[in-house]
Amino acid sequence: MKKILITLFILCFSFCYSQAPTAGDLVAIHSATLAEINAIAGPHEGSLIYNSDDSFLYQFTGSAWQKLTPEGNETKIISDGNVNVTGTGTSADPYIVSSIKPTFTTNPDGSFTFSNGVDPDVDFLPTIPGNTPIVSNSDAGTGNCSLFGTNETRNVIIQGAYFDGASTVAITGQTVNSVVINSSSQITANVTSGSSFGNYDISVTNNAGTSTLSGGFVLQSSTTLTTNSIGIADMILTGSMTYDGNKLLKTATAGWNAQGYSSTHAISATSGGHLDWTADQSNKYVMIGLSTTPSTSASYTNLDYSMYMVTNSQIQIRENGASLGYVSGYSAGDRLTINVDCLGNVTYLKNDIVIYSSSKKATNPLYFDSSYHSVDASISNITMTY
Repeated sequence: MKKILITLFILCFSFCYSQAPTAGDLVAIHSATLAEINAIAGPHEGSLIYNSDDSFLYQFTGSAWQKLTPEGNETKIISDGNVNVTGTGTSADPYIVSSIKPTFTTNPDGSFTFSNGVDPDVDFLPTIPGNTPIVSNSDAGTGNCSLFGTNETRNVIIQGAYFDGASTVAITGQTVNSVVINSSSQITANVTSGSSFGNYDISVTNNAGTSTLSGGFVLQSSTTLTTNSIGIADMILTGSMTYDGNKLLKTATAGWNAQGYSSTHAISATSGGHLDWTADQSNKYVMIGLSTTPSTSASYTNLDYSMYMVTNSQIQIRENGASLGYVSGYSAGDRLTINVDCLGNVTYLKNDIVIYSSSKKATNPLYFDSSYHSVDASISNITMTY
């Protein structure tokens, strides 16, 4: 009987011990604020405490309280190459691992550049042909002023599209000395012309093929321009003016009421030419230029293209009386020019340097004309080249 009672007691004790613990059965860990924790005097190494401020367990390491619960920032990620890592590893700012995307760039000269953001960039030309070039125009063809004479060496401007570093130029019957690819739409070729007049084809070839401009290079007898002084008998004077074959001078009566002009020499708008003269002073009012109808009036409004030499030593451009603004200073002795090319384009020059290009093309023959205001104003060395 005694053994039975002992056995029953052991079974009952085991059953009670195996039941889920109640709140009173749990081991309690002291709780304190961070300030209270740091104020504990002489804690033993290994002591545990619950921080009620951040809800984490802390253990005393012998020198400091160490948080035991992990936050997620214990993981250290190190990357190299083209991998980029952002974030701090917290729930609010998680790690983000991404790759740096490579780039493939097409350059203006037809080459390509590959970059992966890490290694040195790689530049290369395509090994597979791209676009066949297009030749659309040259400045040595019909309708241009830059036509070649025989055995002449100078540059030709070729325009079009899809020109690249592999482009070559050939002109039938001519020698191409060198080629410069200015851009994908322009080539400068240095050419020595042959000895036979005619219209010749220009071809541009690259890896993709060849394009030809039929008759794009014209070789013809050059038109020789002749320089002519205006004779005394050729200069018509109105108002108080004198002309001795060199100097055109106003002698009296200030105002826009006097002129010298000539209908003997004309510059054609299709073959070109230029008017030249020398400024005798820089403190007078006088306008010099070209007119289609020089005999109409002594007024400056009759001048199609003119330089207004002003008393402040400045040059103003005037066309049919309208001011186009001041373009340059000038001094006594400066050589002034109004040039007309074979396409009717008009430019103004001082000492052979262009100071203004007109937007109005010449279409009719142009003659020397002038309009004087100041007494004792003069110009000299007047020539017409055509």
